[in-house]
Amino acid sequence: MHADMPTAIRARVSDSAIDRVTRFFNATEDDAFAELLQNARRGGATAFDVAVTPLRHGGLFVACTDNGLGISDPAVLLAFGESGWDETVAAAEDPAGIGVYALSRRGCAVASRPRMADGTGGPGWRVQLTPDTFLGRDEAPILPDDGAPCPHGTAVSFVSESSPERLEQALSEAARYCPIAVSFAGVELPRQPFTDGAAHIEPWNGVRFGVFNARYPAYGEPDLNFHGLTLRAAMPTVNDLHGRTWSVRADIESCPDLELVLPARKEPVETPFLEEMRDAARRAIFHAMEAAEKPVSVAFADNRAAAAAGIDLPVPEPRLRPWRPDIADSDDWRDAPAPVPVGAGDLIVAWDRDPPDQQAMYRAAERAGIDARLLEPDTRLEGYAWYDALARVTDMDTVIATGSASITLDALRAARGPRGSANGAELPRAPDAIDIALRIAAADGTVTGETLPTDIVFAGEPSSYVRDIDPIVAAGSAVQPHELAVLMRRAYFSPSDDADSDSWETQRDRFDEDAMHAALRLLASEDEARRHTIAEAVRREIGWIVPRDRKVSIVYDGGAIDVEFTPSEKAA
Repeated sequence: MHADMPTAIRARVSDSAIDRVTRFFNATEDDAFAELLQNARRGGATAFDVAVTPLRHGGLFVACTDNGLGISDPAVLLAFGESGWDETVAAAEDPAGIGVYALSRRGCAVASRPRMADGTGGPGWRVQLTPDTFLGRDEAPILPDDGAPCPHGTAVSFVSESSPERLEQALSEAARYCPIAVSFAGVELPRQPFTDGAAHIEPWNGVRFGVFNARYPAYGEPDLNFHGLTLRAAMPTVNDLHGRTWSVRADIESCPDLELVLPARKEPVETPFLEEMRDAARRAIFHAMEAAEKPVSVAFADNRAAAAAGIDLPVPEPRLRPWRPDIADSDDWRDAPAPVPVGAGDLIVAWDRDPPDQQAMYRAAERAGIDARLLEPDTRLEGYAWYDALARVTDMDTVIATGSASITLDALRAARGPRGSANGAELPRAPDAIDIALRIAAADGTVTGETLPTDIVFAGEPSSYVRDIDPIVAAGSAVQPHELAVLMRRAYFSPSDDADSDSWETQRDRFDEDAMHAALRLLASEDEARRHTIAEAVRREIGWIVPRDRKVSIVYDGGAIDVEFTPSEKAA
């Protein structure tokens, strides 16, 4: 060690820390009112009033008065980090001793009259604190003040550039869950219990947990109330299997083990006690579920957590949602089918293929009559015996057969190469058969299969344009062009959301039109395809011109066009 190096070190506070005290709070009225209310409450006040008076040269004079015990030693106002509270308050709340510094950037006046031992008020005093006073650059003379609150209490006043409405709003927010009466301009502001509306109340170590049913906290919403000061403490939530969210609000009564980040106390310190508190809050949720009028079922992991706490929640009924294939348009929201009872032979579809394969498989399942046996997976239920006992569809293979030759759809896609490639595999046209073979895994690990004959699959990769979808339709299929076009839309239509793109409706209509043309070319005769194309052109280009009460006949012959109007039978 160097000869000048000390042999031990001790914590100290640098004198320069005083130069930074104006940065400890954000200098808004919100912080000021929150700190003044906390000081008033700790000082035994039962009432806190704010009065505003317009100043001649602009701004408002804001006077905050409480009826607490008052301040017997004015020096504590500027004793950075030193608290003048008694041992009971200090042990229960760990006050920082710098609350009045919330006004350090703007300055304030403090007038107080302490309560004496016999219950009467002592001599009143007043002190003017400027920003330089808070920074330790100036002294603040203490003056006698007969106008200090009577019979005892403290008044803090400052100048604000805000409007009366903004001040009232800031005070209302600070007062909403405050345990003492708060008034603005003589009118008492509304207050309410922090756990108001809770379905279940449970005390724990000086905390009151309020459990709310079917209420999901908004982002950033406070879930802990420290005597009127609200903050986020990441209290737990539990989702039941019926779509309801159970949440907790913690109302602090007397909890010395809870530590808040000083000085502003806007978040809790992450300590082992805070984790214990969250665990207790989760148990409160389980108790609320246990006491609910109707049985409440939860995910298996939550059920086990409740059981570990000695709380018996019911096993959910064996019900799952019927499986439906995904559609390519992620913005096309549809209500999911309601859960149905699980029956013998039902299958969980436990693979995640792209929409073209899912749409083709569902059509095959409908044709084979097994669509009602296909169920949506629900990973929340993994661990429950009835759920784990269900067999699962883990994959599928599609086999396309023409004569004695056959090829799987996956192999065909791999062999085709880029569209129009001379080396790519030819697309089968009207194959003799198309079979979808499901791979099914039983609970004991046994793997079996089930084959579904079908008539339509898609060779195009996901996100293909209409010209690249390449539907393969088996010989003898009775599918109609409009049915195929609808299936193509479900499997492939995914609109662009770029700023220069057309509307969703326009993109959909254009896709439907192109898909119908592709379906007609594949399934219809040449004349039928032409008739449809002409009809679509007339509807799109001149349909809006035709009078609603007329029928128009158009004859095109060798370049000559004849148009005739007759009364519309539909209009009549």
